[in-house]
Amino acid sequence: MTLNYVRHTLILVALPVIAVSGCKDGGEELPVNVIDLTGDAGVVGCSQPSFPDEQPDISPLTPPKFVTDTGEQELLVRPGDPLMAEITVNAATRRVLVELAFAWSPEVVVYTEEVETLGDRTIPLILFPSADNRGRFFMRITLCGDNCDQREVVFDLIEPDPDDLTTGINGDYERTLIENGEVIQVDQTCVRPNSVLIQ
Repeated sequence: MTLNYVRHTLILVALPVIAVSGCKDGGEELPVNVIDLTGDAGVVGCSQPSFPDEQPDISPLTPPKFVTDTGEQELLVRPGDPLMAEITVNAATRRVLVELAFAWSPEVVVYTEEVETLGDRTIPLILFPSADNRGRFFMRITLCGDNCDQREVVFDLIEPDPDDLTTGINGDYERTLIENGEVIQVDQTCVRPNSVLIQ
């Protein structure tokens, strides 16, 4: 059993504590959700703010992932093969934009898919990258309520730092709340970007 599997299957425990300094850039102080990852391996836990229900969101318990037609996690595909994925969103989410981005240069996007939803459900997706696309890719996710111009929540990689192995594709998603075109708050999450290798 891999650490990544264990990490995303443990129970989320909500604790009303003051937001951890360094977890946010501005905005209001929010309670913190703590995911307990301690155990025999001595792995430390992860914490993220508890976001308001009216904000579109994803959960650390059901992170976005690439899957096979049997529902198993997809880790490797051939060039030109369609990629199946699942994203579970909360009740406030009405629109989901997924960008298939290159893990080592996240500004390179090879495919985009946008879907509408009633919220509070798992959304199946099929992404169709070109047969020319090779390498490791992840899903950059933008969630909106009824109006993306008023509020959107973006899940992206933390800016890669060669001296910090918990950034980039090796880290957790960074969650950015944008309202009326202005960045309101940026938080680190406990949601690991699932990646797939096309080769």
